[in-house]
Amino acid sequence: MALLCTYTYDPLDRVSTLNPLAQVLSSRFYDGEQLMTELLGDRQRTCIRAGGQLLAQQSREGEEVVTTMVASDLHNSVLHASEDGRQVDIAYTPFGHRQAEQTVAALPGFNGEQPDLVTGHYLLGNGYRAYNPVLMRFSSPDSFSPFGEGGLNAYAYGLGKL
Repeated sequence: MALLCTYTYDPLDRVSTLNPLAQVLSSRFYDGEQLMTELLGDRQRTCIRAGGQLLAQQSREGEEVVTTMVASDLHNSVLHASEDGRQVDIAYTPFGHRQAEQTVAALPGFNGEQPDLVTGHYLLGNGYRAYNPVLMRFSSPDSFSPFGEGGLNAYAYGLGKL
Protein backbone atom coordinates (compact mmCIF):
# COMPACT_ATOMS: atom_id res chain seq x y z
CA MET A 1 0.00 0.00 0.00
CA ALA A 2 1.41 3.40 -1.00
CA LEU A 3 1.41 6.32 1.43
CA LEU A 4 -0.31 9.32 -0.20
CA CYS A 5 -0.32 11.92 2.56
CA THR A 6 0.64 12.44 6.20
CA TYR A 7 -1.32 14.53 8.70
CA THR A 8 -0.33 16.18 11.96
CA TYR A 9 -2.72 17.48 14.61
CA ASP A 10 -2.60 20.45 16.98
CA PRO A 11 -3.19 20.09 20.77
CA LEU A 12 -6.97 20.47 20.18
CA ASP A 13 -6.98 17.46 17.80
CA ARG A 14 -7.56 19.55 14.67
CA VAL A 15 -5.67 18.81 11.46
CA SER A 16 -2.88 21.38 11.50
CA THR A 17 -0.67 20.22 8.63
CA LEU A 18 -1.13 18.02 5.58
CA ASN A 19 1.86 16.75 3.69
CA PRO A 20 0.89 15.22 0.33
CA LEU A 21 4.03 13.36 -0.64
CA ALA A 22 4.07 14.72 -4.18
CA GLN A 23 3.22 18.29 -3.13
CA VAL A 24 4.07 21.09 -0.73
CA LEU A 25 3.26 21.04 3.00
CA SER A 26 -0.12 22.58 3.89
CA SER A 27 -0.72 24.32 7.25
CA ARG A 28 -4.20 25.07 8.64
CA PHE A 29 -5.34 27.70 11.14
CA TYR A 30 -8.73 27.72 12.88
CA ASP A 31 -11.14 30.03 14.68
CA GLY A 32 -12.75 27.58 17.09
CA GLU A 33 -13.91 24.66 14.94
CA GLN A 34 -13.93 26.56 11.61
CA LEU A 35 -11.02 26.57 9.19
CA MET A 36 -9.99 30.18 8.58
CA THR A 37 -6.63 30.12 6.76
CA GLU A 38 -4.66 27.50 4.89
CA LEU A 39 -1.08 27.96 3.71
CA LEU A 40 0.13 25.76 0.87
CA GLY A 41 3.68 26.66 -0.09
CA ASP A 42 3.59 30.29 -1.24
CA ARG A 43 -0.22 30.21 -1.57
CA GLN A 44 -2.58 31.46 1.13
CA ARG A 45 -6.33 30.83 1.30
CA THR A 46 -8.47 32.74 3.84
CA CYS A 47 -12.18 32.27 4.55
CA ILE A 48 -14.21 35.42 5.26
CA ARG A 49 -17.15 34.67 7.56
CA ALA A 50 -19.90 36.57 9.36
CA GLY A 51 -22.14 34.94 11.95
CA GLY A 52 -20.57 31.56 11.19
CA GLN A 53 -21.58 31.72 7.49
CA LEU A 54 -18.96 31.70 4.73
CA LEU A 55 -19.27 34.85 2.60
CA ALA A 56 -16.10 34.79 0.54
CA GLN A 57 -12.71 33.21 0.18
CA GLN A 58 -9.56 35.10 -0.69
CA SER A 59 -6.67 33.29 -2.35
CA ARG A 60 -3.24 34.82 -2.60
CA GLU A 61 -0.29 33.53 -4.61
CA GLY A 62 2.66 35.89 -4.74
CA GLU A 63 1.23 39.29 -5.72
CA GLU A 64 -1.95 37.85 -7.28
CA VAL A 65 -5.08 38.03 -5.12
CA VAL A 66 -8.36 36.36 -6.16
CA THR A 67 -11.57 36.83 -4.19
CA THR A 68 -14.39 34.31 -4.62
CA MET A 69 -17.82 35.37 -3.38
CA VAL A 70 -20.06 32.49 -2.29
CA ALA A 71 -23.68 31.79 -1.41
CA SER A 72 -24.29 28.98 1.03
CA ASP A 73 -27.27 27.35 2.71
CA LEU A 74 -28.01 27.19 6.44
CA HIS A 75 -25.64 24.22 6.80
CA ASN A 76 -22.77 26.15 5.14
CA SER A 77 -22.81 24.03 1.96
CA VAL A 78 -21.51 26.28 -0.82
CA LEU A 79 -24.25 26.45 -3.48
CA HIS A 80 -22.96 29.25 -5.72
CA ALA A 81 -19.58 30.83 -6.35
CA SER A 82 -18.58 33.92 -8.31
CA GLU A 83 -14.94 34.51 -9.24
CA ASP A 84 -13.63 37.00 -11.81
CA GLY A 85 -17.01 37.12 -13.57
CA ARG A 86 -17.28 33.31 -13.70
CA GLN A 87 -20.44 31.98 -12.06
CA VAL A 88 -20.66 28.38 -10.83
CA ASP A 89 -23.74 26.69 -9.36
CA ILE A 90 -22.91 23.74 -7.12
CA ALA A 91 -25.25 20.85 -6.30
CA TYR A 92 -24.73 17.92 -3.96
CA THR A 93 -26.19 14.46 -3.66
CA PRO A 94 -28.06 13.88 -0.37
CA PHE A 95 -24.85 12.45 1.13
CA GLY A 96 -22.52 15.25 -0.01
CA HIS A 97 -20.98 14.26 -3.35
CA ARG A 98 -20.51 17.01 -5.94
CA GLN A 99 -19.42 16.72 -9.55
CA ALA A 100 -15.80 17.68 -10.29
CA GLU A 101 -16.84 20.22 -12.95
CA GLN A 102 -18.88 22.10 -10.31
CA THR A 103 -15.89 22.57 -8.05
CA VAL A 104 -14.23 25.94 -7.66
CA ALA A 105 -10.66 25.36 -6.49
CA ALA A 106 -10.33 24.79 -2.75
CA LEU A 107 -13.78 26.01 -1.71
CA PRO A 108 -15.44 24.31 1.24
CA GLY A 109 -18.03 21.75 0.23
CA PHE A 110 -20.94 19.91 1.83
CA ASN A 111 -21.91 21.30 5.26
CA GLY A 112 -19.04 23.79 4.95
CA GLU A 113 -16.41 21.06 5.29
CA GLN A 114 -13.11 21.24 3.44
CA PRO A 115 -12.49 18.23 1.16
CA ASP A 116 -9.10 16.56 1.53
CA LEU A 117 -6.68 17.58 -1.23
CA VAL A 118 -5.56 14.01 -1.95
CA THR A 119 -8.65 11.81 -1.54
CA GLY A 120 -11.60 14.22 -1.87
CA HIS A 121 -12.97 12.83 1.41
CA TYR A 122 -14.21 15.13 4.16
CA LEU A 123 -12.11 14.90 7.34
CA LEU A 124 -14.98 15.38 9.80
CA GLY A 125 -14.44 16.16 13.45
CA ASN A 126 -11.32 18.09 12.41
CA GLY A 127 -9.78 14.92 11.07
CA TYR A 128 -11.21 12.38 13.51
CA ARG A 129 -12.81 10.33 10.71
CA ALA A 130 -12.66 10.52 6.92
CA TYR A 131 -16.07 10.57 5.19
CA ASN A 132 -16.34 9.37 1.58
CA PRO A 133 -19.33 11.11 -0.09
CA VAL A 134 -19.27 8.71 -3.06
CA LEU A 135 -19.60 5.61 -0.87
CA MET A 136 -21.80 7.52 1.62
CA ARG A 137 -19.77 6.00 4.47
CA PHE A 138 -16.93 6.73 6.83
CA SER A 139 -13.69 4.86 6.25
CA SER A 140 -13.16 4.12 9.96
CA PRO A 141 -15.60 3.09 12.70
CA ASP A 142 -17.25 5.45 15.15
CA SER A 143 -15.94 5.10 18.69
CA PHE A 144 -19.55 5.37 19.97
CA SER A 145 -20.61 2.27 18.00
CA PRO A 146 -21.87 -0.38 18.15
CA PHE A 147 -24.89 -0.06 20.39
CA GLY A 148 -23.96 3.40 21.72
CA GLU A 149 -24.92 6.80 20.36
CA GLY A 150 -23.27 5.87 17.04
CA GLY A 151 -25.85 3.18 16.32
CA LEU A 152 -25.44 -0.34 14.95
CA ASN A 153 -23.48 0.54 11.82
CA ALA A 154 -20.19 2.08 12.94
CA TYR A 155 -19.48 3.35 9.39
CA ALA A 156 -22.84 5.01 8.58
CA TYR A 157 -23.30 8.75 8.09
CA GLY A 158 -26.26 10.15 10.03
CA LEU A 159 -27.58 6.62 10.63
CA GLY A 160 -28.28 6.50 6.88
CA LYS A 161 -31.14 8.99 7.26
CA LEU A 162 -31.57 12.12 5.21
